[in-house]
Amino acid sequence: MKAKDLAKKLGVSPATISLVLNNKPGISDSLRKSLLEKIQELGHGEMLCQSCRDGVGPEARPAPQEKEKPGGCACDVIAYIITDDFFADRNDPYNFFSGVMAGVEAEAWENDCCLMMVHRNRYKNLSLAEQLRRTGNVVGAIVHPCRLTKELERDVESSGIPFVFMDTYTSIGWEPPSVCISNRQGIFSVVNYLKEMGHKEIGFTYSGWQGQVREDRRKCYQQALKELGLEDRPEFYFCSGTGEDLFEYQRLVEAFQSAKALPTALVCENDRQAWRAVKALNQIGKKVPEDVSVTGFDDQPLCTQIKPNLTSVRNSPQLMGRECVLLLKNLIRLRELGEKDPWLRYELPARLVVRDSVKNLNEK
Repeated sequence: MKAKDLAKKLGVSPATISLVLNNKPGISDSLRKSLLEKIQELGHGEMLCQSCRDGVGPEARPAPQEKEKPGGCACDVIAYIITDDFFADRNDPYNFFSGVMAGVEAEAWENDCCLMMVHRNRYKNLSLAEQLRRTGNVVGAIVHPCRLTKELERDVESSGIPFVFMDTYTSIGWEPPSVCISNRQGIFSVVNYLKEMGHKEIGFTYSGWQGQVREDRRKCYQQALKELGLEDRPEFYFCSGTGEDLFEYQRLVEAFQSAKALPTALVCENDRQAWRAVKALNQIGKKVPEDVSVTGFDDQPLCTQIKPNLTSVRNSPQLMGRECVLLLKNLIRLRELGEKDPWLRYELPARLVVRDSVKNLNEK
């Protein structure tokens, strides 16, 4: 029986069952004892880790020895690793990666795996391999978006398990398996759409954060201009600043005001920058899309919560999460066949969603 089916039978959440099966803290002793007894009564005691089995029954649970570590897991564990530089936009209420986590969790449960969070640099005295060992029966790991480093490469190699990286676009001579959004497809569709709408003077708005996703989107923007025969003008690049406050756009106001001329359209690295661009343009007396068209990327909920509704690029965070788990399972299968960690990269589709923020210059 799968853990999620057992949870349904007992009328509790899969997360609660995970804590019980893995002998982890997080629920009351009375609830834990009740569920342990019910699991045994239903004849599913084999799903429990050894320490749980020892603690069930009329005998009192034996006290752990002084050096004893927490028991392992009854099911395979997928570790979700967060690095110290895990994500810059912590205050963004529409964080893309909350959807990713939902997809990872759902696919993990459907493959009868537990999901555990591991903060790589939280415990400075422990190596990543030791953190994973203490987590339980970890069969593989998914790494939250981060910058690839030699230190991280060494950590991965010493762990002895397959890893899947999320949104990894650049390389240091090390190409780990990864699942990515097709920024090229998404950005090209935006620039091509603007060209079809008659726009020839196109600019780019960015935050200034040094992140792989942002760097890749900028490169894709430059490549799209080249492929479509449009001029890449350095004076049409506008930086909004690295502040985490969504409502801070004063630097962009100053950038627009100091520009000798503005483009007829702006491609923004994400919806957050598009929102800032709209607000900054309004503050200097420019209307969107009448004076300047604006496009975003990621199709977050805010696209339909502002006026005008933003044209953006839709991707699926939950699909990304699910595909990370499926790629990890495939890597495990390939290891069993003698193929250790081939370089595999899954690119997920990105689709243009047209709304109200782009003006058709072909209409006179």
